[in-house]
Amino acid sequence: MSFSIISRVLGLSAVILCGTGVVQAIAAPVLVQAQPAAGQKVAAGNVAVRLSFDGVIDPFRARLLLLGPDGAPRLLPASPIDDEQHAIATTVALTPGHYVLQWRMATRGGSAGQGTLPFDVGGVDSSPARHP
Repeated sequence: MSFSIISRVLGLSAVILCGTGVVQAIAAPVLVQAQPAAGQKVAAGNVAVRLSFDGVIDPFRARLLLLGPDGAPRLLPASPIDDEQHAIATTVALTPGHYVLQWRMATRGGSAGQGTLPFDVGGVDSSPARHP
């Protein structure tokens, strides 16, 4: 093979590899773990909310909206919980009922992802602990 053909093949390979990296860098964030999980029932009171994503998110463009049993939306403040900024968390006082957490996250490159997490809040468990 001549030098110009090898140069063209290597150049084309570099363009393909760079293009692949760009697509991955601007892909929408994907939720990989949630607390509470979708469909989970948690005790009433202070409920920890934590969302973890597959990549770096922009915490300044994160939005958590909680719809409660009364139907009124509540905007929840959330902060990054790790240095890599893959997760955000907050704590919110909740009474029994059905809730839906709507989340919207964006990467630093601007690509956004969104989803919903329905969960239920039950009464506080006041029964004594059982010992075998």
